[in-house]
Amino acid sequence: MLSIGDYTLHTLDVQDFSLDGGSVFGVVPRVLWEKVIVPDHLNRVRLSMRILLIKGNGRNILVDAAMGTAWSGKMKAIYDLSEWRLDEELHNAGLGREEITDIIFTHLHFDHVAGAFEERGERLVPVFPNARCFVQKDNYETALKPNIKEKSSYPLPFVEALGKSGSMELVDGSFELLPGVEMVPTGRGHTAGHQLVKIRGEGISVIHGGDLIPSSAHLGLTRGLGFDVAPLEMIHEKAALLDDLLGNRRILYFAHDPFIVAARVRRGEKHVVVDEEVDV
Repeated sequence: MLSIGDYTLHTLDVQDFSLDGGSVFGVVPRVLWEKVIVPDHLNRVRLSMRILLIKGNGRNILVDAAMGTAWSGKMKAIYDLSEWRLDEELHNAGLGREEITDIIFTHLHFDHVAGAFEERGERLVPVFPNARCFVQKDNYETALKPNIKEKSSYPLPFVEALGKSGSMELVDGSFELLPGVEMVPTGRGHTAGHQLVKIRGEGISVIHGGDLIPSSAHLGLTRGLGFDVAPLEMIHEKAALLDDLLGNRRILYFAHDPFIVAARVRRGEKHVVVDEEVDV
């Protein structure tokens, strides 16, 4: 737990999954990335799917929703999907599903949106019945009609379920949800309408890195994801984020890092590296 101004931040360690090494590190040679994350015998990388919980000002806000349970046995095997620890993690934070008031989606790729829904018969229904859901307009439109590269990343049933839920609110650009809680679009490097979430307090602030910097192993400028649609733009967007983090000693939250939840960073010999880990 971390206190920032009127808010307390909690990590909900709800799920783990595995992706092919090329998906996680793009064109970065294996000889480099296996120094920071060790692959299994199938060349898959084990990753966390953490949900950041922001409590304060009468609100309980989640950043993203992981993958959840509404997947076929085949897909669960492909992603080596772990058990769904949502209720246990919420209980540890003193909450139930119905007490979640808001969900901010960094973007609507499968590992960020699907956990907001569960199967009931042949329907997908919201896991958090009282939550408003915030997503950038550009990202929602992209998710409805993805390009050929991203089609498998945006599972249409979940995107359509969000649109039909009546809880979605489209955001167009930077938006302050509450004093000190802000959504900031990064551009289109990873995907159109990807956004960061910033939580600010006096003398301390946290930035949820989304999939721009999903883990500490991605702090190097050229260490992007195989899912990135515009790698060069991603590099420029990451450079701007790192300059902000370094210049203001902000804390960076990693949604997918299997070892480090959050950290302050510093300039290393070759690229930006973790300076000190922070407990969230």
